[in-house]
Amino acid sequence: MRLRYITCSDPRETVAVEAVLRLSQTAPIVEIAVQAHPSKMSDGMPRNQWFNRLLKESLYMPKAPNLAVHVNMEWCDNFCQGILAPEIKNWLSLTRTDGTPVIRRWQINVYGSKTKIFNPEEIAKLLKSFSDNEFIFQYGPSECYNIKRLNETGSKFSLLYDVSCGTGKTNKNWAAPLYTNHPQGYAGGLSPENVTENLDKIKLVTKDRTDVWIDAESKLKNPETKKFDINRAKQYISAALKWQNSK
Repeated sequence: MRLRYITCSDPRETVAVEAVLRLSQTAPIVEIAVQAHPSKMSDGMPRNQWFNRLLKESLYMPKAPNLAVHVNMEWCDNFCQGILAPEIKNWLSLTRTDGTPVIRRWQINVYGSKTKIFNPEEIAKLLKSFSDNEFIFQYGPSECYNIKRLNETGSKFSLLYDVSCGTGKTNKNWAAPLYTNHPQGYAGGLSPENVTENLDKIKLVTKDRTDVWIDAESKLKNPETKKFDINRAKQYISAALKWQNSK
């Protein structure tokens, strides 16, 4: 198993843009993922302004950072009905001078948002319209039917197995990839302290796949402040890279 990405999720406006972008350059497979939902990221809000500054400054970097947006709540509900919120549509349209997307990956947190309406045909239209982007669908046991329906449209998409729904609860058992034709990621309680042992467990179920990534969020926060901690993120990245380089 080789890692595609080591994802660090949920830096916010409390973290300096410069520090987040420096973190993104730690290794070529490091990815920065920002949680997006209308209650905090609507146009004009502090987090929206912070994120737009991060995007703007990333354009001047010689090496483009790996950036992702995790779509939640009403914005997730809208996406699953084939509707793009204005903010999401704007960010999706951003490209670099070479024509590549500024934000490469989009995670649609269906499972965590408890989305009630899932229209695979309308979703497939969106995926086709933005085929230069990678779309990830978070799933758990209750979402397997919806993912099956989306797979039957023939759409290209990726999957994130996270039964914790972003709560940080550590998975005791990791499930094998749901489909062999879709890239697969794993999340759920990953931390600087346990990522190595969990990578060993994930390897047992993914075997020789090379499209696997890992995503940490809750346990990258400072235990006291409960805010994204750059140093903990660095430790998590370092441990994951050490694991990969030892194989």
